[in-house]
Amino acid sequence: MPLRVQMAEAAPESRDSAPALASSTAPSASAEMAAPTPAAPVIPASTAPAAALQLAPKLMPGTLAGNASQQQLLAALYTMLSDHPDVRKARAAVESAGYDTHTAEGARWPSFKLGTSAGNAALPQGGRRSSYTAVNAEVRMNLLDGGAISAGIDSAQAMEAAQGSALYTTRQNVLLDALSALLELHRFQTKARIAAESAEIIGQLARVEERRAELGAVGRNDLRQAASRRASALAQQNALEAQRIDAQARFTRFFNYIPSLSWLPEPQVPSFWVPTNEQAALLAAEDQSAELREIGHLIERAHAEVERSKAQRWPTVAAVVSHTRDPKSVLYTEGTRYGVELNWNFGNGFELRDRILKAISELQAQQAQQEAVRRQVHEAASSAWGRWQAGRAREAQLRDAVREASAAFEGYRRLLEVGRGNLSQVLDAQLDVQRLMLDAADAMYDQRINELRLTRTTGQLLPRDLPEHWLDQLFAQRSANAPAPATAQRPFASPGPAPLAGSRAAPARPGTPYTSPPVLTAQHLPLRLDHRWDTQLLSQPQGSGAARALRW
Repeated sequence: MPLRVQMAEAAPESRDSAPALASSTAPSASAEMAAPTPAAPVIPASTAPAAALQLAPKLMPGTLAGNASQQQLLAALYTMLSDHPDVRKARAAVESAGYDTHTAEGARWPSFKLGTSAGNAALPQGGRRSSYTAVNAEVRMNLLDGGAISAGIDSAQAMEAAQGSALYTTRQNVLLDALSALLELHRFQTKARIAAESAEIIGQLARVEERRAELGAVGRNDLRQAASRRASALAQQNALEAQRIDAQARFTRFFNYIPSLSWLPEPQVPSFWVPTNEQAALLAAEDQSAELREIGHLIERAHAEVERSKAQRWPTVAAVVSHTRDPKSVLYTEGTRYGVELNWNFGNGFELRDRILKAISELQAQQAQQEAVRRQVHEAASSAWGRWQAGRAREAQLRDAVREASAAFEGYRRLLEVGRGNLSQVLDAQLDVQRLMLDAADAMYDQRINELRLTRTTGQLLPRDLPEHWLDQLFAQRSANAPAPATAQRPFASPGPAPLAGSRAAPARPGTPYTSPPVLTAQHLPLRLDHRWDTQLLSQPQGSGAARALRW
C-alpha cells in the first residue's frame, strides 16, 4: 500500500491573533523584497517535526471483484446450511419428533370424551319398548400408571434428541460435500489451464521447428511429433473442460448460483483446526462425533421403551367425572358421576412378556450398534489422519519432481537453441512436466479435501455451537494474501528453477501460519531465436553487409 506522509503544522492560538500576525508580517515582507535574502539556515533532520505515517488503503478492481465473489460464496454457504433439501428433510424429522414429545407430555393432562347413543329399549315399567337418545360427557385423568407415562415422555425426548444429532450430521455432510465440490471445480479448472498452456508451449516449439525445417536445417519428423503432441494436449484439455463443466453443475446444485471462475475463492483450512497428532484426532473425533451422540440417544430411547413395557404390567388408577343426559330416562338417570377406576389389563399373559423381551432385544441391538459406530469413528479419524500425512508427503515429492522436470525441460530447450539438441527431447521433457504438473494439481487438491475430511471428523469444520463468522476463516487467509489477477491465474509466468516453490505444504502443527498456495499452471518459458555468426563470413574481409549475414 502507498504511504501517505502528513506534516502537522502549528495553528494560531486564537482568531484575534491572526490579523495581528498578518499586519506584523506585511512590512517585513516588503522589506525583504528590497533587501537581499539571506541564506536559510539548514535545519537538521533530527529537529524536524515527526511525520505521521499512515497506510492508505488502495482498492483495485481485482480486490473488489474478489471480495464480492467471496461474500457471495459465504452468503450462499450459510444459506445452504439451513435451506438445503437434505437439511430441511432432517429438520422436518426433528419437528415431527418434537410433536411426539408434546403428545407424550400431554398424557398427564385430563382427557375429555363426548359421546351420544340412540336406539330402542324396553322400559322397566310395563315391559313396553321406547326409543331413547342419550348424550354422555366424561373427563378422565390418570392418577397411577406404574411409570408408563414418564417412560413414554423419556422415549419421545430421546428420539427428538437423536433426530437433532442426525440434523447436525446432515449439516456437516452437506458442508463437506459443498466445499469438496468447490475444490473439484478449482481442480479441473486448473488442470484444463495446464493442458491449454502445454498445448500453447508445444505450438511455439512447433513454429520454431517449422521455421528450421523450411530453412532445411532439420527434417519434418519432429514437426509431426510436435503436431501430434499438441493435438493430444488439446484433446486432454477438452476432456478436462467436460469434467470442469460437471464440477460446475455440482457446485451450482449446492450453492444455487453460477460462479465467476476468475474470482472464485478457494477454501483453506486454518492450521489451528488441524489436530496435533493422531491420538488427539482420535480423542476429538470420539468427543465431537454426532454419530455417537445419535446412537447414545437411541440407547436412551430403548431404555425408556423397556421401562414402559415393564410398567404396563401394573394396574392403572384414574379419576373419572361423567355426566349423562337422557331426556326420557330410558337407560340412564340424569346426574353427574364421580368415581375412581382401577384397570388391570392382563391380556393373555404372553403379550406383555413378548413386548418386554422385544424391548430388551432392541436395547441390546442399539448397544451393539454403539460399539460399531465407535469403531467406525476411530477408523474414520485414523484414516483421515493417515491420508493427511501421506498427502502432505505426496504433495512435497511431486513439487520436487515438477521442479526437477522443469529444470530438465529448460536444459533441453537451451540445447535446442544452440543447435545441440533436437525437438524430440524437448517434447519428451515437456510431456513429463505436463504429466507431473497434472499429478501435482491432483495432489494439492486431494490434500485440501483430506484436510476438510479430517476437520469434519474432529468436529472443527462445523462446531455444534457455531460461532459467528466461523466459516469466514476458510477464506480469511485468501483475503489477507490475495494476489493480483494476473499473478493468481499465471503464477509461473516467469521462468524459474522451482515452479512449485510457492505452493503450500501442510502445516506441521497448529499455529503455524501459511500463505495462500498458488494455482498450478504450466510454465511459460521464453522461446527465442539466437543468431550465430558464420565463421566463413567472419574470416573474409568485413563489408557493409557482413554484419547482417546470419545463419540460424
